[in-house]
Amino acid sequence: MRSFSRSDLEATLRSTGIGRGSLVFVHSSLFQLGRPEEAPIKQLPRLLYQTLRRIIGDGGTVAVPTFNFDFCRGETFDRQHTPSEGMGAFSEYIRKRPEARRSPHPMQSIAAVGARAGELCGRDTPGAFDDRSSFDALFDYDAQILMVGCDINAVSLVHWAEQRVGVPYRYFKEFTGRYRDGDRIERRTYRMYARDLRQDPEVLVYPVGKQLRRRSELRRLRLGAGVVEACRARDFAPAALQLLRRDPSALIRNRRPDPARRSHGT
Repeated sequence: MRSFSRSDLEATLRSTGIGRGSLVFVHSSLFQLGRPEEAPIKQLPRLLYQTLRRIIGDGGTVAVPTFNFDFCRGETFDRQHTPSEGMGAFSEYIRKRPEARRSPHPMQSIAAVGARAGELCGRDTPGAFDDRSSFDALFDYDAQILMVGCDINAVSLVHWAEQRVGVPYRYFKEFTGRYRDGDRIERRTYRMYARDLRQDPEVLVYPVGKQLRRRSELRRLRLGAGVVEACRARDFAPAALQLLRRDPSALIRNRRPDPARRSHGT
């Protein structure tokens, strides 16, 4: 297994363009990077966090997606304790830090630590990608999207662009369920821009990456056995919107449709 050092990690992250005061929105699959030389592999999330904090300083913010779709299936969402699912070990590491804040959306939340965590995660909108939502705030604060051990296909901000265009393979679906925030338990209703599985769409974000590379707005660097990619949210969104306005199905590859099915998938 290929390895990398702490200094390799820090130099790579600095080369992406993040710096003092940055808001960094991280998608990750850390174990794709290989083995860190100075720490056990299970400490990779902590190593990444410490390195990011050194780079961005006290005025910076680290944010991650903390999605979980159990609320769609009738289970209670606990804002403080419901884990993220399929978001990687680093997302859970950030969510569980004692100073972390988490946005209220029970299906597509964000967790953050740092100077802007409260502002970023204090927004409560019916849909996670609505105007004035936490995802919308990524543009307000000029967030850097950082992909560590994964690539642009992991970037959840694509759903923001899909919603603005009104793509034909998604529709708004409301979910009502039991919601816990601290000692307060109530029933709440939120919505999601859900996939229509009658079309059985598979979203592929790679065409956005191609646009960004053409404009020199996507940075890609090797680290250990994997890669690190980065772009600005304010660059990602126009590239995605341009593609989808030209062709609303530009980012999907259709598999066999099943007209009897609809889903709450993302």
